[in-house]
Amino acid sequence: MIVLVRFNFLFLFVCCSSLKIIAQSPEVQFVLVKEDSPIFVHERWITFPGKVPAVKAREVKGEFMIHASMYTILHLLKDESKIKIWQKHVTDFKVHLQRDTTWWLEYSYHDIPWPVSDQDHFLKYQLTELVPNKQLFITFESIVNNKLAPVEKGVTRMELAGSWTLEQVNAEHVKVTYRILSMPSHIPRMFTDPVIRSNLMSTIKALTKLAEGK
Repeated sequence: MIVLVRFNFLFLFVCCSSLKIIAQSPEVQFVLVKEDSPIFVHERWITFPGKVPAVKAREVKGEFMIHASMYTILHLLKDESKIKIWQKHVTDFKVHLQRDTTWWLEYSYHDIPWPVSDQDHFLKYQLTELVPNKQLFITFESIVNNKLAPVEKGVTRMELAGSWTLEQVNAEHVKVTYRILSMPSHIPRMFTDPVIRSNLMSTIKALTKLAEGK
């Protein structure tokens, strides 16, 4: 899991927020904002699902290749022991696995440098195998669970939705598409834009290195 905090970096096949995001007006195109081949980061501003009045929010998309199996990457998204290796700002992380392995819950706390305050989130992940041994689709969205993840005083609880698409393009390489939509903040974009983009890029590189066993 790359967890994209509101300024950090950090998808239900049926009836979930991420599908509503993907289904929004196709004319809202992604714009390339950062690249370091083979990593490409795109952004767009769209309406966050279910908000009244409507709220425009940033959706970030990262596309990259990893020399590994898609199942290796899937395992890393749920591995508590590895998360701090590729997500440097995570100080607390807990995965709540289920008997039904197609879904799980995850809590993450992020110690973020100025100008971003400390933040956490609680997400539900849903796994769908779109093409057996070829393509995995993993959605995530924020949910409320006061027993497993009560809101802490002084910590911003993020509202997120997004997805991972893992496509085994050949025996050695996986094409990864990561998308995340987060509610906007009051902090000016001149401060948040560089943080979001740099953190996503460094997180993707760390995940790639870990997945490739380097």
